[in-house]
Amino acid sequence: MSKKVFISAGEQSGDLHASKLMREMKSLYPDIQFFGIGGELMQKEGLSSLADIREIAVVGFWEVAKKILFFTNLFKKCKELISKENIKLFIPVDYPGFNIKLTVFAKSNNISVVYYIAPQLWAWGKNRAVKLKDSVDKLLVVFPFEVDYFKSFNIDATFVGHPLLDNPEFQNDPRPFEKRQNMIAILPGSRVQELKRHLPIVKNIAYEIKRIKPEIKFGTSLPDIMKKNILDSDDIFVDWVVFPNSIDLMNNSIAGIIKAGTTNLEAALCGLPFALFYRTSLISYFFGKNLINLPYLSIVNILHQQKIIEEFIQSDIDPVKIASHIVNLIESQEKYTLLQNKLLETRRMIGNQGASKRAAEIILNYLL
Repeated sequence: MSKKVFISAGEQSGDLHASKLMREMKSLYPDIQFFGIGGELMQKEGLSSLADIREIAVVGFWEVAKKILFFTNLFKKCKELISKENIKLFIPVDYPGFNIKLTVFAKSNNISVVYYIAPQLWAWGKNRAVKLKDSVDKLLVVFPFEVDYFKSFNIDATFVGHPLLDNPEFQNDPRPFEKRQNMIAILPGSRVQELKRHLPIVKNIAYEIKRIKPEIKFGTSLPDIMKKNILDSDDIFVDWVVFPNSIDLMNNSIAGIIKAGTTNLEAALCGLPFALFYRTSLISYFFGKNLINLPYLSIVNILHQQKIIEEFIQSDIDPVKIASHIVNLIESQEKYTLLQNKLLETRRMIGNQGASKRAAEIILNYLL
């Protein structure tokens, strides 16, 4: 008899990791039906999705508040489907604002809950960790330090490794300084509100870099949006290079200007020195600043427990300063190589290959 699973991811990175998990689960037990929320990759693995992931990929207190009616209706649809389809297992994938609330509903209906890729409550959500304690059966974490944190709340947590390590691109030695293109990777994010805030910033940073080093090219993996907003109107960007995905872009670039998020970890695994930047709404920043209890925003700095990557956040964003930092970095091969080696140490900090398979094996114990 087919086993029915509800799985929920709310961001592109979650869509990627959840799709790999679904594939591994089906390889171990083919007779599974997946319902829930996810993107194109999850749908290719057989997910029947209640919403387009692009509709729910919002961050920030104010941004979420503006869509409160949408999320309320979506939550209602999730509850109705879970009840109607007699779901046996709920797998939330990160995305805590929505998923933690849904874990409470699932648990109250005697549905097993295995949370994959734990929300980063150690950074901002101690109160939610208390709620999570009573609403999950198992927590699968992707950073080793998370185990002790969640166990301090009596949450059953297991480190499975990070699924990014299963990407073949991260299993090779990174390109050294001299074999990289004279190109800066520009990664401003993928959400609409992020792009609206970040595109003018990266445009000004690129201007400053180009002014100092005219030979520099710029790369993107967002051809449609970036070309429309930046490339078409400025002859200065005639050397813009478009890549099919962010990994190819980072492997070919000499440095990066990257917004906070999963791409920070990807850059580290590629051995790409970069500067982090991030700007959100004033309301979201105000609330977020009072909640976050860590000295760094980048997971790379958090893992290393020191600032190895420069962070430019909110009012600290200065295109001239960021451009100067990047230029100084690429003009010193010694400084560049030192930073690259530190970034590569990140690989050993996040486990071994096979995270998706290990997670699938554990999760199936709660289904079969």
